[in-house]
Amino acid sequence: MSSTPVAKKKSTGLQFKVLYLRRIIQAVFVAIVAYVGVQHFVIGGGPTGAPSFDAFCPFGGVASLWSILTTGSMLQKTNLSNLVLLLATLATALVAGRFFCGWICPFGTVQEWFSRSVSWLTGKRLPLSMPASIDRPLRYVKFVVLAAVIGATIWAGSLVFAEVCPYRALFSAEFTTLGLVVFGAVALGSLLFERFWCKYLCPLGAILAVFNKVSPLKITTDTSACFTCDKCARTCPMNITDRPERIDSLECIRCLECVESCPKEGALEIEMRLLG
Repeated sequence: MSSTPVAKKKSTGLQFKVLYLRRIIQAVFVAIVAYVGVQHFVIGGGPTGAPSFDAFCPFGGVASLWSILTTGSMLQKTNLSNLVLLLATLATALVAGRFFCGWICPFGTVQEWFSRSVSWLTGKRLPLSMPASIDRPLRYVKFVVLAAVIGATIWAGSLVFAEVCPYRALFSAEFTTLGLVVFGAVALGSLLFERFWCKYLCPLGAILAVFNKVSPLKITTDTSACFTCDKCARTCPMNITDRPERIDSLECIRCLECVESCPKEGALEIEMRLLG
């Protein structure tokens, strides 16, 4: 097994504010996606108009795969751009697991903003925590949602769940009443529980989660340096409480909140584990 350190916390005596970089990147992608939604609304669609919002969703590539394999064509409202974005997202996941969820996904970012607004107003972290007995089984619901979306799309031959997608309802001018209702429910969930959609319902997150087990980029724990203050667990937006030697939980979104919050140098580090 070879292990190559990628970043070492406080190596220069000054903590590298990687979280500031992450938040800048998150805001940039929110702005880009919002611009796409507004452009389509202002200019309109068609051959001379702006592409629809659906053409810029990586999950549209997942939904279209069966149609491409069986008919050679994309589903209506999707485009080759969906496949390009999907392949780019999967390539990133091969290297860094659910990095997309923690750094790029605009809907994940908006959920973080919701939870931070509660923290700012109350002066503490979110007021509610999901009981472990409920939280654990709920984490698997996103895999059920993934299967349902793919199955229904294959059966109907169209993006049947687009009308209820909260991500689309937030950023697209083509939202429906039902889509706004679903978005409202998810927004409320995100105000009460951090990254509610990401933890329990996101079908793309379900796909990317499995890459956490095989991606070489890992967060590792030096158990001899860790003094179990649990600050990492308290700051984790995905509420990952276990800190084994190698953190490859399906829920880890590689946001690095745990690494940056750790008060002990060397206890939590980012490593590129090429083998093993």
